[in-house]
Amino acid sequence: MVEAVRGVPAPPHRAAPSLVANFLPVRFHGQAFHAGVVPFDSRERLHGLRAELQGTHVVAREGNQIVCVPLTADSRLVGTEEKFAINDFRHLTMRLVREALVNEVIGMGYRLRSFKQPCFVSRFRQQDLLAQCAGDQREALAGVHVFPQYRLDARANGPSARMGIVVGLKTRYEFDLTVRELLDRGFGVEGRYVLARTGEVPFHPHLDECAYRKLVGAVESVRTGRLHLRDAPAVSEVDAGEAWLEGRLDTFQDVVAFLTGGRQGPLLERLDEEAFALTGAEGRLGRITALARRLARGGPLRIAADVEVEVGVPLGNGSTGSSGGHVRSTPFAEPTFVFDPGGGKTDKSAQRGLTRLGPFDSESFSPRRPRILVMTPRAYQGSVEVFMNQFRRGVPNAKVFTEGFARKYRLTDCDIRIEAFDATGPRDATAYRDACLAALDRDEKPHLAIVITSEAQQDLQGDDSPYLVAKSTLMGQGVPVQEIQYETIGRGDIAYPLDSMALQCYAKLGGIPFVIAAPGTIMHELVIGIGSAHIKASRFSAPERVVGITTVFSADGNYLLSNMSREADYDRYPEELLRALRVCIDEVKTRNAWRPEDAIRLIFHVFKPLKDTEADAVKNLVSGLLAEFRAVQFAFVHVSEEHDWYLFDTAAQGIGNTAMPSGRRQPKGRYVPQRGHAVTISSCEVLLTVAGPYDIKRPTHGLPRPLLLKLHRASTFTDIEYLAGQAFRFTAMSWRRFYPSRSPVTIMYSDLIASLLGQLRHVRNWNADILRTSFRTSRWFL
Repeated sequence: MVEAVRGVPAPPHRAAPSLVANFLPVRFHGQAFHAGVVPFDSRERLHGLRAELQGTHVVAREGNQIVCVPLTADSRLVGTEEKFAINDFRHLTMRLVREALVNEVIGMGYRLRSFKQPCFVSRFRQQDLLAQCAGDQREALAGVHVFPQYRLDARANGPSARMGIVVGLKTRYEFDLTVRELLDRGFGVEGRYVLARTGEVPFHPHLDECAYRKLVGAVESVRTGRLHLRDAPAVSEVDAGEAWLEGRLDTFQDVVAFLTGGRQGPLLERLDEEAFALTGAEGRLGRITALARRLARGGPLRIAADVEVEVGVPLGNGSTGSSGGHVRSTPFAEPTFVFDPGGGKTDKSAQRGLTRLGPFDSESFSPRRPRILVMTPRAYQGSVEVFMNQFRRGVPNAKVFTEGFARKYRLTDCDIRIEAFDATGPRDATAYRDACLAALDRDEKPHLAIVITSEAQQDLQGDDSPYLVAKSTLMGQGVPVQEIQYETIGRGDIAYPLDSMALQCYAKLGGIPFVIAAPGTIMHELVIGIGSAHIKASRFSAPERVVGITTVFSADGNYLLSNMSREADYDRYPEELLRALRVCIDEVKTRNAWRPEDAIRLIFHVFKPLKDTEADAVKNLVSGLLAEFRAVQFAFVHVSEEHDWYLFDTAAQGIGNTAMPSGRRQPKGRYVPQRGHAVTISSCEVLLTVAGPYDIKRPTHGLPRPLLLKLHRASTFTDIEYLAGQAFRFTAMSWRRFYPSRSPVTIMYSDLIASLLGQLRHVRNWNADILRTSFRTSRWFL
């Protein structure tokens, strides 16, 4: 196997014989179909034709036309007859395949939760995962279920330029027991969200019963058999006998614990193993293959009067031809980490390289002896003193962090001052604020503050959150803040948390622990990450959509983090984006001595698909800003984790041999591909594996989902494999932990910025303008 160099793509489109996708390729019997065409003049006309021709035709919009495809030779022609070649009208063809799948699923005895992408739940008794592992508790748990749920997405584009079907699979938690039945047994429902039939979903004979149930609100109180709701936009109360608890995992576990009288521990462990058999790599591939064979059992599906389609097994899991074919991938090597500006100190491991070579900016970093303030409730003081001594001096005989913060980061030393204060409980944010202000008045201002909180405080928001209040107070005085929970301090194996915390602390002090090597290009590159966070007071309240922006640039063969913006409301983010770009470009232009004859490439990693108007607006804004350069290229890349695509490696046998709850032994990561596989699924889409077998924490953790990168059509730079390799390298650039992240640092940092600043804006006296001054070089958000 030819290795890729420094994350640069190896020879393109090499076959990976053991790589498999959850994609069922299809083969058509026939090359074209005939249909009637009428002009599209209104949605009402389209819906009317669909209702009129249901069962005999497939009716779809194609541009400014409505296409009526007869399903049988004797179906009447509606409109002007035209011929449609399958390869020229792929999206229309796969619309016909979707309709055929709907009919096939109904014929298999299932009801559908959704018709747009056929979605169904397998509720046969032998498919109930909870019933399989309930044992003598089965009777007590009657009315509570965990079923497999499938979703079929007919795709006009897939690996190897094939048309086919993406098969999604997940577990679904359901309650047959109504809220009234749970109340009669003594289960408390106050504060929990419930479902009810609202009438908004019209009746359909093939629609799943649960599809009519919609989230209506949280139970505030129960009076005379009626549930009185809060956070309920549509209804204020519902009958308890006509409501069901929402199938969330935490609610499901609480109900199971109640119904089993507190004996849920071993049961939930067994259920975890059963769920892994469904959603883990090997089990998932087996289920998808079984479904493919079931779809093919009755022969080809008719999608039009003169065309049938044959469904194959997952791509890569069969012989080449109608049912299989290879999944071709471009492999990327792990990036090289750099530990000096000259590029001479490198290592393939960030953790090892930092210990051996010191940080990237060790020659220029200041302060050499940072002052660190530690804020802790008095009840934790003794444990915190031991912890901070380990932070300073290291953990002897551990696998990592044996040398301590100062020695590892090549500092003279660090001065640690612990301030203990009285706190009356988890919500005593006022005590944190007062203690922080008092500590700042007593001594010289610290370079960094470490705030000790607890797990009980982590979900508190605004002025109720000790962490946010302390962060706001200290950052308001120019002091970056590192949080750690008391429960983490009490862990037996403390070396790894200390190692990660030290990495974050150095970055928050303004240091650069390491960078990654960038491939040499003729053009100067800036990569801009645009991330977001939704801040909501409740499930139904209108969200505040906050956008964060990160910029990274390449210089002297390295990728360097340059600029982090303050947060911006969603409707103002183009304005904030332009400001951040202007600052970054001016800075980089001066540092690297860019000249008018130079060419610039701007690559945008965005959290959502850009609308054409948004892409054009950004291009116009930035083109004006960069008019002084010879050439400017753009690439808009949507980085998504929300999709149904999965990749498998049938040659991967996993790592180790760990005992499962049942006693049998299971390796971690069996059938899980390594990091760095890029699989092109269209000219503008690529799948990228960013978590491999070594990134899986437990044997029962499911199959990691790849990233889906989608290139916007307004892009002028369109090398999707180059962009995938760059995004892959950025997953290893994080200064939050030493192991790779599930998303590029451009998106991850931007999301963190948006989330934290979105929360801090609800803390009294917080002023985001402080970030433009004191925190210009600090990675305060890590």
